[in-house]
Amino acid sequence: MSRAFVKEDSDQPEHLPDRPLSPHPNYMTLEGHRRMQAQLQQCEQEITALKAGDDWAASTRLPALERDLRYYRARLKTAQVLEPASPAATSVRFGCSVHFVDERDNEHQFRIVGEDQADIAQGLLSWTSPLAKALLGRSLGDCVRWQRPAGDLEIEITAIDSGCLD
Repeated sequence: MSRAFVKEDSDQPEHLPDRPLSPHPNYMTLEGHRRMQAQLQQCEQEITALKAGDDWAASTRLPALERDLRYYRARLKTAQVLEPASPAATSVRFGCSVHFVDERDNEHQFRIVGEDQADIAQGLLSWTSPLAKALLGRSLGDCVRWQRPAGDLEIEITAIDSGCLD
């Protein structure tokens, strides 16, 4: 058999490229910072366990864990944990939950958080997203045009909850 198509070092796990780092400031809520610290610790524990074992199949997971470890360390090093907005805040700020209604009378609620904490299914919206950018700095009752790829949508802010969820 020809060796032309056989990887010479196939018994070694491959090196994965680093996860891309955002060019934006690394704002985090206290909750997001704690979650990333926990992810870092879990990653370190998994790496330690894999290196202690002799299971080759488990060691194939090592490159992904080492890549994630580098990412978590870099993100935590640059993290800027922002204090929650004061309860008397009257404008949309980082960490706030924003309630709004669109022109079709659909109600929505999102909390504006850091990029790594964002999860739209859980109502956590990255501060760098177009919707968050449209909402930040706005006040209760303001009408905002949300520019979307599917077409612009007029929304009205109906409530701002600046309470700390951390």
